[in-house]
Amino acid sequence: MSTPGPTTPVASTPLRRPEPLRSAVYERVVELVSTGELAPGRPVTEAALSRSLGVSRTPVREALLRLEAEGVLESTPARGFTVRPLSPGEAAELYPVLGTLERLAVTSTPPGEVDVAALREVDAALVAARDPVRRWRLDTEFHERIMAACPNRSLRALVSALRVRLSRYEIAYMRVRDEGTSASQHEEIIAALAGRDQERAAAAIERNWSNSLRLVLGWLDQD
Repeated sequence: MSTPGPTTPVASTPLRRPEPLRSAVYERVVELVSTGELAPGRPVTEAALSRSLGVSRTPVREALLRLEAEGVLESTPARGFTVRPLSPGEAAELYPVLGTLERLAVTSTPPGEVDVAALREVDAALVAARDPVRRWRLDTEFHERIMAACPNRSLRALVSALRVRLSRYEIAYMRVRDEGTSASQHEEIIAALAGRDQERAAAAIERNWSNSLRLVLGWLDQD
């Protein structure tokens, strides 16, 4: 793993205030972790983060505590908060859970509810993308569009929280590997959803996450 850098990004832009501040701060910190600006192993201080976002320390601390509870950050009395380092053991635990939850989401979704045309557009953009952050965003959007059609709100919330934890692995992997992790599986998922075959689509999604785990573990073992 890479050596932790200086605490907290300095390039963050101040938050706008149209939405509830707590939610806005949380979402921004999630974005910083997901895109790798707050990399695994990197210290995070309330003071520096509140300055960079242009907000008080209270909503920042609430966001950091929430992310600690969700397993994204860890804290120690001497160091404060740190983005949890990457671990093959954690990846091996989390990827199958996400695959199982997304499979359940698809089988819980009525046939024809997913916007297949939009999935095709997103997947085509993903295949053409080269920037790792853009690739990660498009892959995330692909899965989010499928999840958005699921009527089970609790299930959607669980998947969303788990994806924040996994984003550390996804973006780190995409920064050092050029090969796609999902192209053929995405095509199979789209074809199954277009044919209103929810079971086939669910199985393809589970294989998609299993394949991603295999690639990530191979990379972590080599690093």
